[in-house]
Amino acid sequence: MQIVDSRLSIAAVLVLTLAGAIDLHGQADKLSAEGTQRSVTLSGDERISAIARVLAHPGVGASATGHRLAGIRATATTTTNVSGQSRSIFTVILFDHTALETRSVSIDIVTNVLIADQVVSGHPQRSPEELEEASAIIRQDEAIGRFLDQGAVLDGGFIVDDPGRPRRRIIQFNLVSGDRRTLLRTITVDLTLQKVAR
Repeated sequence: MQIVDSRLSIAAVLVLTLAGAIDLHGQADKLSAEGTQRSVTLSGDERISAIARVLAHPGVGASATGHRLAGIRATATTTTNVSGQSRSIFTVILFDHTALETRSVSIDIVTNVLIADQVVSGHPQRSPEELEEASAIIRQDEAIGRFLDQGAVLDGGFIVDDPGRPRRRIIQFNLVSGDRRTLLRTITVDLTLQKVAR
């Protein structure tokens, strides 16, 4: 892996990454008659920065004024047509807790033009932030907190269907003994209502 000067912007780093100068985990290449496409699933600071940039885009905010939006996953894609012209794009999967819908939003990394903002189906798996938020919500529950204080641990943390209203964001854990041999209870957290589901 080449060392990248820390003064480079995230856009420059991603353009280098997608051009093949930096090898990142989770990349995929596609070749077609129209040219090539390289996608990289972002993680760490690159993911956080891409989500922040997409959520701050005026076109995204205008369509969701007053909505609570949560970024889940981010990818960077570069397409190169047969004449050699390239375009680099951020795509963020986000959940709108107000409208109760999952959206896919894409912007051009260089020009900041909003390319797409559409509702998509399915339940993308949890983000690191959602796992942290759910764990904090569980910790605030006195009864569960006592188990945790006595050495129990949380296991799992997977997005599941909402049995009440199938569009809310629900994450489920198992509370197990410290030795992980005994299931103490299953815990469901409603991330939309920000509470342990009863």
